[in-house]
Amino acid sequence: MKQMGFLLILMIILGTTCTACASEGANFGPQTTSGEPLWGLLSASDAVNSNLSKIETALVDASLILSETGIDGPAARAVLSNLTMVDTAVIDCITIDANGTVREVEPVSFESVKGTNLRRQKHVNDTINTRLYSGFHFIKAVEGLYAIDSEMPIFDKNGTFVGTVSLMFNNSQFFGRVLATFQPSGNSKIWVSKADDGTILYETDPTQVLLNKSSSMYLDYPELLKLFNRMSIERTGYGTYEFLDQSHGETIKKGCYWTTIPNEGTEMRLVLTLEL
Repeated sequence: MKQMGFLLILMIILGTTCTACASEGANFGPQTTSGEPLWGLLSASDAVNSNLSKIETALVDASLILSETGIDGPAARAVLSNLTMVDTAVIDCITIDANGTVREVEPVSFESVKGTNLRRQKHVNDTINTRLYSGFHFIKAVEGLYAIDSEMPIFDKNGTFVGTVSLMFNNSQFFGRVLATFQPSGNSKIWVSKADDGTILYETDPTQVLLNKSSSMYLDYPELLKLFNRMSIERTGYGTYEFLDQSHGETIKKGCYWTTIPNEGTEMRLVLTLEL
């Protein structure tokens, strides 16, 4: 009874009414996959959501304190320094004024970005214009690297918008740590991609991180390209494809399930791949 209930929940989550799923392989789906890896995917999704929520809560707390201390000076830097400790994947934390200029930064190794105007970054500009929190965004940062960034608006005690507090973290390190407990063995794995273009945000095979569906590694695998296209529009689903094994030594048959990481910013897919 417990197994039946679990499969029913999973079938609802993954949308078993999807005809594309059924046509791709009648022998692969929630009804034919053991409960353990599927439960692992759901547990991994919960863990990712929990860890992202922890960062959001820390940003809210920092915003409230900065509304009292202001966004400049030693007190503001102390708030940022404390914020950098919320997760081991944090790269830096900064305050940005209402014009989009970086006012303070921690750690000091990124002091060079102080004074830089960031309004050309869409998510920063949007936060300044709307005065609203907008989730997590995968960006090319002024620090010269790709990372995930989140901006929390700051208001003074009179309710006047004074800027934002930003936390940026290494996406590969973050997802690698959070997902480690849930990784299956062998050529099976859980990985993370951007929905729109398939950019790999985390992979147990580091050579694939930051590749996307247009990268040469994937072009000879039409079933995989079709799945990337489905993932760009379908929030959940499953299918089969052929691709290289973990060592890149041979091509093997794989099945995958994906779900969506709840986020107002960059839409991201959490993907479970199983060797068939």
